[in-house]
Amino acid sequence: MKRNTTIALAYWLTLAVIIFVAGKVEASNGRLFYVLGVVYLLLLWSPLLIVKFVERRPITSLGFRLKSPLKVILWGLGAFILTTTLLTVEIWFRVSFQGESLESATPPVSNWVFEILLQFLLVGLPEEIANRGYLLYRLRESWGTLPALFVSSFLFGIGHLALGDLPRAIQAWLSGLVYGLAILRTDSVYAPTIAHMLLNLFGTAIVRAILSH
Repeated sequence: MKRNTTIALAYWLTLAVIIFVAGKVEASNGRLFYVLGVVYLLLLWSPLLIVKFVERRPITSLGFRLKSPLKVILWGLGAFILTTTLLTVEIWFRVSFQGESLESATPPVSNWVFEILLQFLLVGLPEEIANRGYLLYRLRESWGTLPALFVSSFLFGIGHLALGDLPRAIQAWLSGLVYGLAILRTDSVYAPTIAHMLLNLFGTAIVRAILSH
């Protein structure tokens, strides 16, 4: 296994440990949860430093490329439609078989400015950099495209198990496959980022509209 792949897996494992510990202490230790959140935020952006100072590569190796803006936009929108479909199935299952109300499963965005900032700083953009631009690309160097796609997507799903929600983890795993295809087809981290951010901002509203009829 190549050194860069080993570092990428160790990086993911560190992220996963922080996520799982934060999930366990959220209700019992607010101060530790806050500290872990700050560490998680810093780690999400650390691939920029790893690439620059450890791998000695340009930042573009994380997928910061825009060779064909139209292709990136189309793949981003297509991936958004597919992941919204997966989210619809997940929420339908939770409402139909787990007794969750549609309202609690599809909470509305209460503060758009905060939510958009969150997508750029903590969720949509940095998660795509970490999981697709960094992890997927580094796994591909050692294992090839398809194994890297499936393993990175599976690990993305595992990370969502910290919420104790298996349907959410399965949906995240399948969505990870879609995001992975988007970056592989465009060679740009912007395509999955568009899909990821749109899903987080508008996905629940769309699902609520679909399932309420």
